[in-house]
Amino acid sequence: MIPDAFCWTRFGTEAGETIEEILERKESERQDNDGVFFWGIGNSVAPGLVALLEHCDRPEVLFSPIKGRPRAVDRAPAARFAWRAGHGLDGGRFELPPAARVTSGGAPSGPSRAHYALVCASSEPLSIDLADAELDFLALRNLLSGNPLGVSQVTAVVQALTGQPRSDLRYRVAMRAKLAPPYFVRLTEVVEESPSLASAL
Repeated sequence: MIPDAFCWTRFGTEAGETIEEILERKESERQDNDGVFFWGIGNSVAPGLVALLEHCDRPEVLFSPIKGRPRAVDRAPAARFAWRAGHGLDGGRFELPPAARVTSGGAPSGPSRAHYALVCASSEPLSIDLADAELDFLALRNLLSGNPLGVSQVTAVVQALTGQPRSDLRYRVAMRAKLAPPYFVRLTEVVEESPSLASAL
C-alpha cells in the first residue's frame, strides 16, 4: 500500500559508489545503530517534513531508482567528503553516531552545495525489491504547495492523488523505511576523505 502522504527520494550512483555499495554500507550502519540509518540527500525538505509529521505520527520514506545513466561527476568525483554533524528540525546541533557515514562528492576545494540527511529506520534488512509497488510521477504533488513535482526534484514530501489517469512516467518503489527522530539533519560539518580512507570504508 502507498501512503497518501510520504517522503519520496530517488537514488543512484553517488560520490563514486554504486547503489549496491551504498546499500551494503547502509545495511551495516542499520545493524550498528539499532535499525537506524542516515540517507544523504541534496536538497532540503524540512518544511515539508514538518507538515508530514503533523499529518501522521510515523511517516514513511519511499525510495525509487533514478532513470537514466549516472552522471560522470557522480561516478568519479574529484573528491569525496564525509559529513559528521549538523542541525535537526528543531535547530539544535546533532552529531551523527560513530557508525553512521553520509558522503558526497565535489571538488578538492570543498563541497559545492549544501547536504542533508533523512533519518530512517527499518526492522528488516535493507534490500532492493523492484517488484514492489509503483508511483505515478504525474499523480504526485508537493504536500505543502499542492504543485506538481519538477523532474529535477530528487527528494520531496508528496501527496499521491487518487483517481488520476494512469501515465507512462512511473517509478518502482524499490525500498521503504520509516522516518525516525530527529527525522532530518541539515549537515554543516564535513571533512574530506583521503583516497585510502574512502576505499577502506
